[in-house]
Amino acid sequence: MGVEEFDFAHAPEHERRDLYEVLAASEAEELREAAPYEHQITGWQSPNDLGFGPARFAVAREGEQIVGYVSARVTEEAANDHIALVYIVVLPEFRRRGIGTALLHALPSLMPGRTVAECWNVYEGTAGEHFAAARGLRIVTSMTRQRLNVTELPEIGEVPAGYELVTWTGRTPDEFAQVCVDGLNAMSDAPFGDTALDSAGYTVDRLRREESNVLDAGGDRWVVLALRGREIAGLTIVERGPGDPATAEQLHTVVVPAHRGRGLGMVLKARMLHELTGVEVIFTRTSSGNEHMLRVNHALGYRDLYTYLAVQAKS
Repeated sequence: MGVEEFDFAHAPEHERRDLYEVLAASEAEELREAAPYEHQITGWQSPNDLGFGPARFAVAREGEQIVGYVSARVTEEAANDHIALVYIVVLPEFRRRGIGTALLHALPSLMPGRTVAECWNVYEGTAGEHFAAARGLRIVTSMTRQRLNVTELPEIGEVPAGYELVTWTGRTPDEFAQVCVDGLNAMSDAPFGDTALDSAGYTVDRLRREESNVLDAGGDRWVVLALRGREIAGLTIVERGPGDPATAEQLHTVVVPAHRGRGLGMVLKARMLHELTGVEVIFTRTSSGNEHMLRVNHALGYRDLYTYLAVQAKS
């Protein structure tokens, strides 16, 4: 068994499929369905929704067969230029042979200059959790994955007095760019445990880059903004990638502290469901400690799928 860096951009199709099959087999073991092949390939090659770049890989081979891989994403954004987002997976039948540990040792070359590695794909109660614990990786937060089948649109409810909702599709109008940045940076007090990941730290440039990442690839982006006069009160964002037009991801939902307690979160998310076109299924992730947002999502019809953990290692 050997471990080597894997040039995904120039890899032949059959090796890309081998890499995908490792992921799909691991997901199937936990009774989860991997994203469709083309959707996953696009996702690996594209920046993620936090602005981290395409995945970099090292693979483990048994002969010519890829039996496991480690991936890492990094960003040059100042708020997160110290951290890499990583994922390690080994085919179930090849576990307990030291392959996961060998892949872990290959990780530093994929994240030069970064001092923190976090894996946000460790499913609770699985072999991955036991592997992380045995190697001293620290659990820093817990997330709940949820799914909504868009069958019947909810009532939007009454917008609180003094507020208005503004919506658009695509790039943020210039007049609202800084307003959106101010709202996104209000996520800094969200309950995300001890992660080193900064989900705030937004600038207009970062907002524009994130928009371009999805829109230039052929995806879609919807925004619903709550304003009180010209002041941001809250916003919610949904994106749809180019690989599966029926599926979307509910991203950030935030209500600015001074405007909480008025039901704006529910109004924003309900209104968003009325703005989407062609979307049949929406996925979202919410901190397991964010009881308020979990209740809002349940009231809208989301159901819990599973809990996953973020584990951390520091150099």
